[in-house]
Amino acid sequence: MGQCRGQAHSCSGTHFSKIKTFAAKLMEKYPKAVLAIRSTRTFNVSLANGMALSGVQLVMSTLKKIESFFSQSTLLQLELEHAISIFYPDKEEKAKELKEICQSGWTRRHDVFDVAVDILEALLLCVDSVHDNEDMRWNDQVTHNALEISKALADFEFVMALIVLKNTMILTRAFGKNVQGTAADAHFASTSLKALLHSLKEVSDNIDVYHEFWNDEAVNLATAMEIPVEVPRSFLRKNHVDSGAIRPESYYKEHLSIPIANHIIKEMNELFCEDHLKALRCLSLVPAVIEQHRSTEPEEECVQVFKDDIPNAGSLSAELHCWWVKWSKKGKGETFASTLHETLQLADVKFFPNMLAVLRLIGVLPTLALEDGCDVAYKRFQMYMANTPDKFKSKSLALLNVNYDVGYNLDAIVDVYMKTYPDREETS
Repeated sequence: MGQCRGQAHSCSGTHFSKIKTFAAKLMEKYPKAVLAIRSTRTFNVSLANGMALSGVQLVMSTLKKIESFFSQSTLLQLELEHAISIFYPDKEEKAKELKEICQSGWTRRHDVFDVAVDILEALLLCVDSVHDNEDMRWNDQVTHNALEISKALADFEFVMALIVLKNTMILTRAFGKNVQGTAADAHFASTSLKALLHSLKEVSDNIDVYHEFWNDEAVNLATAMEIPVEVPRSFLRKNHVDSGAIRPESYYKEHLSIPIANHIIKEMNELFCEDHLKALRCLSLVPAVIEQHRSTEPEEECVQVFKDDIPNAGSLSAELHCWWVKWSKKGKGETFASTLHETLQLADVKFFPNMLAVLRLIGVLPTLALEDGCDVAYKRFQMYMANTPDKFKSKSLALLNVNYDVGYNLDAIVDVYMKTYPDREETS
């Protein structure tokens, strides 16, 4: 763990507080293991998944059901596309765009909440039609799943949460897309956080005004879908409150709008601490980014975050300058490496040992993890957990299963283990 330079976690809001406590303890013991986001899940989806609010969790769980439901059959997909056409009869371009979006994992997009609002009426019509099953095209399981989705969509708590998520996360959408985009985009994102936090604080400071607009939008949408505007029954039962004793607008301001705005600000500050931002700004070492910003050299202060990990800190300034000079001017027809992966493949990088060390370290940061390696590993872990009976599960075997493609020297591993734990030698 002393070698760990970044940690990222995958969890739902129900376990979020426990994970955050664990992450904080980990950083306390290993300060260099900065808390980061997973590069394999869109930023807005990650933010929403971490909110332990019943309305938000209703939205996120329903989106998962929708993704699973429509991936079962192309006929179900066609049914949804037909419903979209019904609701956009005079907007062929908009209908075409939405149909194309719905064909390619839209529930994992950066603008997932915007898309969900645009197709919500069509979605409800579609699943209701499947559940009615008038032409007997669907089996019992499909109609049952359609009913479950329909119940969720026709709940005002779902509609209100979706509208609040759409309107708050439109602010983080561009940032999330950039930080998980190209090297140049991620570098830009690292410099734009301050402006984003200012915008989020403005929303939080004026939440009464913003919530009024969001509530009107949700009520109008619910009215069009013939959904009753009401406080969740679970809240009324739990608190022994009569349905008329609390206004829906007041309830959702206190239980959705305010906590969502506060959660986003808190998460942005925690996920992008100063060391994380400095690591992201080290993307200024990528040749294409240097050429793009050739008027300014990469910041040595940012590279200093890895001062204990580079082979020769004394030569850092001179090496950084030489690296900048090498890539700041592009010849005619010449192309420069534009990604971390391409940069690490350059033959010349071996002559810049400090730069090589830094590039490797930011390449394993969860936010920037190279290629799809961490996603593949995570899927292997999920498969191991799903397919292994509880009594046979092992943390060590899970780790080996995740990394089975990694080459290793068994003798060296045993030697390191024996030196690290000399008191655990087996005795005959």
